Amino acid sequence: MAKIRRCFTAELRKYYLEAKCYYPDHIVNLFVLFIMFVGFFKLFSNSAERPNSAYYIGFVYWFYANGIIGESSMAISSEKQSGTFEQLLIKPTALSGILFCRAVCWLLFQSVEIILVMSAIHVLFSIPMAFSWMVLPIFAITMLGLVGISYFLSALTLIFTKTASFISIASYLLLFFSGVVDGSNIQGFAYYIMPLSQGIYISRSIIEGNMVPIFDVGLLVLNSLAYLFAGLSAFHFVMRHGRKKGISMEY
Repeated sequence: MAKIRRCFTAELRKYYLEAKCYYPDHIVNLFVLFIMFVGFFKLFSNSAERPNSAYYIGFVYWFYANGIIGESSMAISSEKQSGTFEQLLIKPTALSGILFCRAVCWLLFQSVEIILVMSAIHVLFSIPMAFSWMVLPIFAITMLGLVGISYFLSALTLIFTKTASFISIASYLLLFFSGVVDGSNIQGFAYYIMPLSQGIYISRSIIEGNMVPIFDVGLLVLNSLAYLFAGLSAFHFVMRHGRKKGISMEY
């Protein structure tokens, strides 16, 4: 536990220093996020009526999902390109633990940007946006499932190094088949196998004041844990294979 705490503190400090040194990138990212979310509202909402107060949830979830599934694999690819990947392997914390800490730090820093962007959209365009603290545990459970997908993509990165195409495919699948656009409707079979779809549906129901069946929450927990376990298993399997075959260091 102490190793994980030190690792998390170090990664958090690293993200802070990068944000401090390269703040122009973050300013540009804020503008890009602003334009993207405004585009989502204009493109997918009915122009004849204002979106309800929970409409934004799907886009916010998708943004987090789009980033978190690729954050770890991009980090591994960058480390292998710069020749510093071996240094990660000799650290006292396991590589899977380091990637998890990086994912949490990414979520924290991106949350600040999301809050700023959504607040600006709410003020400038008078778009209703309600929130409930009960959404946070649902959000955390959903992110665990997405971290599992991230581990799986990281395993592919250990083998192929460049996995941007896989990440793009996963991103578009999540956008169109997880209920991002219309989370008020259960998206058929996809709802029962995709934690993101379940997280969006439950979060919107909570914000709208509707009762959430225990079955839906239990299904989300089971699916997220299943994705996390499967992703970790795949990652550790590839790590063991990579140590034997020497493919982990190749770029």
